[in-house]
Amino acid sequence: MDDVWELETLEQVKKASDYINYLYEQAIHGKVSSRNMLKRIYDGDNWDTIKERMNTEGSCWFVWYMDGVNNLISMSR
Repeated sequence: MDDVWELETLEQVKKASDYINYLYEQAIHGKVSSRNMLKRIYDGDNWDTIKERMNTEGSCWFVWYMDGVNNLISMSR
């Protein structure tokens, strides 16, 4: 059985990243629906965890952030 790898285009990654950043800005300003969507994108992480991670830098942050980007892209398929 062959594994099939479907790579996201840079455009998909950029749009998903922009949308996550938009949701985060809305969530920081109290928009509950944006917080709920971020929780869904990040597999049920709670808002405090998401907020803490979004304000972190480094390779662990990048892996976590890109997991969300990939989750969002897969949700839209």
